[in-house]
Amino acid sequence: MGVFRVGLIVPSSNTTMEVDFHRTLPEGVETATSRMYLEDTTKEGEIRMIEDSLPEAARALRTMKPGLAVFGCTSGGALFGRRYDQQIQKRIEEATGAEAVTILSALSEEFARLGARRIVALTPYTPDLTEAVRASLEEDGLEVLFIKGMGIVENTRIGSLTGEEILAFARESVPASLLARADCLFFSCTNLPAVRALPLLRTAYAGLPITTSNYAAIQAVRRRYEAAGAPAGSAERA
Repeated sequence: MGVFRVGLIVPSSNTTMEVDFHRTLPEGVETATSRMYLEDTTKEGEIRMIEDSLPEAARALRTMKPGLAVFGCTSGGALFGRRYDQQIQKRIEEATGAEAVTILSALSEEFARLGARRIVALTPYTPDLTEAVRASLEEDGLEVLFIKGMGIVENTRIGSLTGEEILAFARESVPASLLARADCLFFSCTNLPAVRALPLLRTAYAGLPITTSNYAAIQAVRRRYEAAGAPAGSAERA
């Protein structure tokens, strides 16, 4: 098969998701990125981002004829529940002419693949965005045993967190008794560098499935790449 083109839409201050895609997806996948203006990670800022910047960002991607479009903002899709996220997905499909995947739709696929129903979730967000993520997960039929946010507003600060800081937040936040009941530990936010922290996190929580916003999106892209004719289990980039 030829090159599989992915059109990625992210907030302008996101410094993580594009890097994760380029580092992790197979060689046959090419990613082009379009950005929506967002300085700080707040509910008001994300509403403006989606209403003012998303239409042009999606329209611009149409010119590179993507095989798939990805909406790369977890909390933005969760602002007003799953129906709102589905409306975003439809708007992107109409603007790009390609199938669209959102983070919430990718997470739904990933939790189903893992057979996970009881979730412990951690976010870098303020309480209102964290609660929006909780509500969207519960609307999808999941039981959220625990969720907590770091309370960070500055998006570039989120993108600068280290694996050690992410692990420390998890250890200080989540009671071991809840982790023992969980089917999956989920780290939310496409700007959180949690994919790069996965080796550290999986060592610390051996035996507990762990996923992240970006990992779920990467897996969704890989499945569609393979469905388009790529060899199953296509090698990841180093």
